[in-house]
Order: sequence, then structure tokens, then C-alpha cells
Amino acid sequence: MSKESWLKRLGNEMLDLVYPPGLYCICCGKITDDSRTYRLCNECMKSMNWNTGRHCAKCGRPLADTDPGELCFGCAQKVSAGQEISFDKGYACTGYGACAQSVIFALKYGGRADIADTLGEIMFDYMLAEYTADELSAMYDIVIPVPIHSDKLKKRGFNHAELIGRSFAGRAGLRFDPGALVRTRETVPMKGLGPEERRANIRGAFEIRNSRLPLIQGSRILLTDDIFTTGSTIDEIASLLKSCGAERVDFIAFAAAGDMVI
Repeated sequence: MSKESWLKRLGNEMLDLVYPPGLYCICCGKITDDSRTYRLCNECMKSMNWNTGRHCAKCGRPLADTDPGELCFGCAQKVSAGQEISFDKGYACTGYGACAQSVIFALKYGGRADIADTLGEIMFDYMLAEYTADELSAMYDIVIPVPIHSDKLKKRGFNHAELIGRSFAGRAGLRFDPGALVRTRETVPMKGLGPEERRANIRGAFEIRNSRLPLIQGSRILLTDDIFTTGSTIDEIASLLKSCGAERVDFIAFAAAGDMVI
């Protein structure tokens, strides 16, 4: 951890002693109390675009009212173009609206690492809406977070996807392995890139540690991250894991970007 990150973390911990994070809504910052579900005030709880309606059968993102099919526009585009989708199934707890963005930004850029535990709780509850606790614990062998580059880790002081995944896996009683994957290089933001540019941008950006290869063979893996956007990152990782013998690769994210042609 860099000196800058250490000082930032120390400052946040001192503030937490004076202003306990449980007393503030994790979205808008309004004073609440520690009895609020997911530490959200009533207004933000209602404003969150919870993914309880129709969603893509492949990636899990909420479906637009204009999309009558079972797949989102993005997944349907890939299928019609004959492009392979390497991951098996995705889950997303909410659409990426203003409230979800505020929560994610507070976690990643505001030093609010405590929010990761709440997102892991939300993700666990979301899965319990579809599966029993016993079914969920039997579905996967390993939970693996999407890794960030070492330079970004030093600057931020933590990998948000790792903290979220640890919270989720602990609640689900699943094995958690934050060191299985390594991000070998930084990539440029995906926004504004075309489909092929996105694939080229992320291609070869991840590696599996040699010590983990025996564990990957034949495993059913669940990846964790904060947001699912174009799917390029998740698909690159899933392709890598399957090339090394993984039986199945799913993912779960707190939020998913809107259903649109990509």
C-alpha cells in the first residue's frame, strides 16, 4: 500500500470513530440509523433500480421494455454475429442508475471500503431469491474476484471486487480465492470503443497463477465484480479459465449497465 493510500485509509478510520458509517445512507449520505436495510434510506431504497423484473437469460442485465426477447441487445448481437460468449450465466442485482453509481463511486473513489460488505450482502440476498442456501453452496467450487492492476491497487489500497467477493463468499459458505487471477497490464476505458476494439483492449490482460491451475481444472467458478458493462472483461476471464479446464464460469455483479445495442 502506498503512503498516500495509507494516510487516506487512516483518515477514513478516524472519521469512522466520530461518524460511524452505519448512521449514514451509503447512497446519499443522509443520516439514518443502523436498522436500515442495506444501509439505504427509504428514498434511496425506492430509487435503486432493483433487478426484479425481466432480465437477460445470459448476462442477467435488466431488459428494456422495447426488447421482447429473452436476451439483451448486447448478447443478442453477439449471438447473431456468431461470436462466442465464454461465460455461462450472469447475475446483476440492480440496473446502473444514479443511486447505484453513487454507491459504487463512494466505494471505489471515496475510500469507503466498508460499503463492499453491504454489496456482498445484497448479492447474496439476490441469489437467495432464486436458489436456496444449500443449492447456492453446492453450485460453485470457487469464488474469484475480478483482479485490478497492481498500480491501481497501490493507489486505491484495496481491490473493491475482492472485498465484495469475500463478503459474498463468506455468507454463501463458498471457497474464496482472491489470488487465482492476476491482471498483467492496465487497459484503456471501454467507453467509446467498438466491439472489436473492446476485445482487443482486454485480450491477454489476465493470467492464472501457476499454483492455482490444479484447482481450476474441472471447477465451477463464480466471478465477482461491482458492475457489468459491455461484458468484455468477464468474457476474457471466462475464456481464460475455461482454456485451463474450468467446467463452468458464471459471474455476479452488484449493478449492470442498461440494455442497449453495443
